[in-house]
Amino acid sequence: MDRELARLDRAHLVHGFGSPAQTDRDGTVRLVKGRGIHVWDSEGRRYVDGVASLWNVNVGHGRAEIARAIAKQARAIEYAPTLIGFSSEPAIRLAARIAKMAPKGLNRVLFAGGGSESNETAIRLVRLLASLSGRPKKTGIVALTRAYHGSSTGAASLTGLESFHVHYKPLMSGVFRMARPDCYRCELGKTYPECGLACADELERLVEREGADRIGAFIAEPVQGVGGVIPPPPGWLARIREICDRYDILLIADEVITGFGRLGRNFGVQAAKVVPDMIVFAKGVTSGYVPLGGVILHERLYQIILDAGEEFVLHHGYTYSGHPVACAAGLANLDVLEGEDLIGGVRRKAKPFAKALRKLECHPIVGQVRTAGLMGAVELVRNPETRQPFPAREKVPWRVRQAALRRGVILRAGLSFVVVCPPFVITDEQIEDIVGRLDEAIADVEAELGY
Repeated sequence: MDRELARLDRAHLVHGFGSPAQTDRDGTVRLVKGRGIHVWDSEGRRYVDGVASLWNVNVGHGRAEIARAIAKQARAIEYAPTLIGFSSEPAIRLAARIAKMAPKGLNRVLFAGGGSESNETAIRLVRLLASLSGRPKKTGIVALTRAYHGSSTGAASLTGLESFHVHYKPLMSGVFRMARPDCYRCELGKTYPECGLACADELERLVEREGADRIGAFIAEPVQGVGGVIPPPPGWLARIREICDRYDILLIADEVITGFGRLGRNFGVQAAKVVPDMIVFAKGVTSGYVPLGGVILHERLYQIILDAGEEFVLHHGYTYSGHPVACAAGLANLDVLEGEDLIGGVRRKAKPFAKALRKLECHPIVGQVRTAGLMGAVELVRNPETRQPFPAREKVPWRVRQAALRRGVILRAGLSFVVVCPPFVITDEQIEDIVGRLDEAIADVEAELGY
């Protein structure tokens, strides 16, 4: 059976975010079971899931209460749209619950199927609101370098990673790019705090250069995830909010990774005490048990849509927006988060997590350890003093990831770093275990490199 599945996998299933040629040669790791922070493959090997699968299995694997909620809803009514005048109880209750968790004023929820769809929704809302406000040219969106906002055409255009652009042009027009708040490798060549948050002020300079009548929104993750776990310096997001207010620009917080507790708050913007105009969410709303995402829209913006009158039709939505089974999973997931105080647990575990990971800074190829809540990245460099990265062709982060996988821990490799992002249910002892195995994996690669 395993050989036949491996053959069928190679013959028919297309895998993203990796080399198809390498997958065709080496095959894949087929996962068959999960419990807590662990998953098992088809050969019985157990792994620590050090990245919560894809930053999303926050409450851990194998939650029977979520499985029961999914089954119960599927038996009652498996599908009901939130389009053309229909609704369902799970969609209604989940929208209300999300609004209650969000910053004040963010009351309206448009559901989607995942993060990319949710960012496509945000793009369309920017354009819709510009049109209804009588400013049809105010549709440009400013995004950061190395941001990740999805892989569909519009969302990938907002994404600031060249690998998502090089073979997929032309991109969506009207996207403007500015420096991210990376204090380790400042793209403006400055040093914090002497810089005075110059990277935030870049937004004002961009708006003045391009014209405020062309810029409709600014989008950013509270902490960049795929871009390398980059927490902005204190005050950065508040400064961005001020500039957006000055030029009547919508502030969109992409909380696909950070939403629902990853930073120890319901939403990452709450730690910065900033209220955005939209929040994009996905992943943690169901902990990955069923696909679901959406946008939380501020009440004052929804009022613009209401004021368009009964002749206006909102021509946006997806077949599976507010899917009742997915929303039932979301409600059960939020019950777990709240009932076990898992978001409070993230706050309590953040310091031990950071302390454990910082032990890795003793390695000669580790330039920096960055953490925020239960997100962490280990920056791998040729020389910590010069911060010189390894050439991409040497695939050092991937080699560390593979060495860790051989030791039974799943991590994620980025351009110049390795990510650790475990489920919220992880214990302090299990954090130390992950770091211990990563320590050995880094030492293996250092030996290969001759350090």
